[in-house]
Amino acid sequence: MALAIAALITVPRAAAAVGAGFEQVVTSIQSAIPLLQGRGSIEIPAGGSSIVGAAPIADSLPAYTRDPQLQLTGKVPSFAVQAGRSLQVVLNGAVVATTPLDPSGAFNATLALKDGANSISVALIADRDVVAASSYTVVLDRTPPKMTVDRPAPGATVDAQNIVVAGTTEPGSTITLNGRIVVVTPEGSFTDSLSASQGSVPITVVARDRAGNETTEKLTVIAQQVTQTTGVTVTVTLDKSTVKPGQIVLATIYVVGVTGPRPGVPITLSVGIVPIGTAVTDGTGAARMTFAAPPTEGDASVVVLAGGSSGRASLTVAAR
Repeated sequence: MALAIAALITVPRAAAAVGAGFEQVVTSIQSAIPLLQGRGSIEIPAGGSSIVGAAPIADSLPAYTRDPQLQLTGKVPSFAVQAGRSLQVVLNGAVVATTPLDPSGAFNATLALKDGANSISVALIADRDVVAASSYTVVLDRTPPKMTVDRPAPGATVDAQNIVVAGTTEPGSTITLNGRIVVVTPEGSFTDSLSASQGSVPITVVARDRAGNETTEKLTVIAQQVTQTTGVTVTVTLDKSTVKPGQIVLATIYVVGVTGPRPGVPITLSVGIVPIGTAVTDGTGAARMTFAAPPTEGDASVVVLAGGSSGRASLTVAAR
C-alpha cells in the first residue's frame, strides 16, 4: 500500500493528460496523507525526479565538531528559485524545518546534533514533490583525545642540546610541543626534540583531535650540558645477526672515550637510510634501542652516530 501511495504522489504533472478524474484522485490522496508535514521522516526519491544542479548547497559544514549546536546556512541556485517552492531540512531522518524559499535562495537553520555521526539532508520542494536534495554528514565528538608522553620523565635530567619528547595519541590528532607543531604518524606516535638553556625546562604537549577537543600534559625537566665527546669510539652490537622481515631487533650501543665510558651522550640510530630514533647513553656509556627489521630481504647496515663519531653493525634479512 505504501508503495502505491508513493507512486501516486510522485506522478509528474504530465499525468493531468490522462484525465481530470485521475488528477483529483492523486490530489485527494496527497491531501489525506501529509507526508511532508511536521517532524516526520522524509524519503528522498532516487532516479529521474531531481533536476540536475538544483540541489541546495550548504556553506562549508565541518566533518567533525565538538559543538552540539550546528548553524546550517547555504543557498539554492538562482535558476531553481521559483515562487511557491519551499526548503526542507532533515536531520537523522526527521524533518526539523520546512520554510518557504527565500527569494534570494539563502537558507539557514539551527540543528541540535547527537553524539556520533549525523546525517543532514536539505531538499528543495515544489508543492509536494522533491525537486532536488543534497546530503551531508557531520560527526559530533566531545571526547578529548587520549595522549601519553613516554619521554622524558617528569623531573628527569636531560641533555640541554637534545631534549627528546616522544609519545602516542589518537590517530588523526595533531600534536604541538611548546607551541610548535609535531609530525604524528598514521598510527598516532610522535617524536621531536628541542634545545634549551641549562636549568629547569617546562614542556607542554597538546593533542588536538579533528573536532577541536584538546588534551594537555605539562612536565618539567632539568637540562644540563653534556660532557664533550671528542675522540669517542662507538660500538654497535645486535642481539640477532639474521632475522625475518619485520622482526624486532635489539641494538646495544657503547660509547667510550679516552678516559672510559661516556655517559649522557646523545646517539642517533638508522637502518640503511631510514632514521629509527634517538637515545642517550646511561652511566655506563651504554644505550639500547629496538627496531623492526626492514620489510625486504638483503643485508642492512645499522648505523649509530654519537659525538661526532659513528659505529655500525650488519644485519641480514631473510624470509627463511
